[in-house]
Amino acid sequence: MQDSLSIHRYTLRSVAYLNARSVRRDHEGALIRVGAENFGYGCIHPWSELGDVHLDETLRLLAAGQLTELSRRALTCAHDDSEARRAGVHLFDGLTVPRSHATLMMDDACFQSAVDAGFDRVKVKVGRDLKEESEFIHRQASQFPNLRWRLDFNGCLDLLSVQKFLAALGGDVRGRIDFIEDAYLHNTAPEVDAMGPYDIAMAVDRDIESACGDFGVAIIKPAVNVVDPILKQAAECGRRVVLTSYMDHPVGQCFAAWEAAKAQKDHPGLVDACGLVTHGLFAPNAFSDALGVPTPEFHPPAGTGLGFDDLLKSLPWKRLN
Repeated sequence: MQDSLSIHRYTLRSVAYLNARSVRRDHEGALIRVGAENFGYGCIHPWSELGDVHLDETLRLLAAGQLTELSRRALTCAHDDSEARRAGVHLFDGLTVPRSHATLMMDDACFQSAVDAGFDRVKVKVGRDLKEESEFIHRQASQFPNLRWRLDFNGCLDLLSVQKFLAALGGDVRGRIDFIEDAYLHNTAPEVDAMGPYDIAMAVDRDIESACGDFGVAIIKPAVNVVDPILKQAAECGRRVVLTSYMDHPVGQCFAAWEAAKAQKDHPGLVDACGLVTHGLFAPNAFSDALGVPTPEFHPPAGTGLGFDDLLKSLPWKRLN
C-alpha cells in the first residue's frame, strides 16, 4: 500500500474556535492520493479534541499499514474516487445532494449572511460560555423568528446543565429547536431517550454505532462512519438521519455530500436536512472557491470522481513512508 500512497498536508484556518472543546484556529489535515495512474483522493482531518488519533500518528500508522477510523474511511473514499476517475464519470451524476443547515459561529454578521443566502436552519456549537451563548441565541431568534435551531453540545455538559441552559432560553426559543446533539458528557455511554428536556429531540453523533436508547436523530459523519449499517438501523427504529461533513477539507466535504446523496436516493424520506456546507467556516482557498458561496444547496465541483481535477493535480504530493 505504501508504494502507491502519497499525501499532501494542509492547514485550514478557521474564523473562530469551532467547538466548545477546541481552542485552536489552525486545523491540520492531509489529503491522500492512491494509485499509480488513475489516482483516487481522500481526506484525513483529525479532531484530537474529540478523541481522534493525532494527524502525525495517524500517518505513521498508515505508512505501517495500520488504520484508524479516519484513514480507513479516507482509503474507501479514494478507492471509489479512483474508480470513477478511471471510468471518466462524476460521482454525483444522477444524484441530488440533500439541502443543508448553516453551521455558524456566534457572530451577528454570519447569521445575517446565512439568512440572506436562504438558510432556514442553523446549527451552533454551545457549551463554552453558556450565559453569552444564551444571550446570543435570544438575540438571533428575535431577529430571525423563522429560523430552526440545532444545538450541538459536543459532550461538554451533563444533562442537568443542558436542562438549565434550555430553561434559560425560554419557551418561545425552545419551540424553535429542531434537536440537541450530544447533550450529555462525552464517554458516558448514555441510554439516550428519543426526547430530551422539554421534549426536544435528542441527536447522537460521537460513537453513534454503539449508542443505545430511542434517540430520535442519528448524526452520520462519513469521514469516520460506515454509512449503510447506521442508515438501516435508523430506518428500523424510525429515526431521522442527518449526514454532515467533518468540518474538514472540501475534498472531505464532497465525500460526505456524495454519501448523503446516495443515502437520500436509497432511503427516500429518511434523510433530513444535512450539514454538508461547512467551507465557510474557514479562510477561503482554491478548493473552497470551487464550491461557491455557501447556500443550503451543495454544489459539487466539476470534473471526474469527486471533482477538483486540475486543483488536485497541481498540488505537491509526497510519498508516504
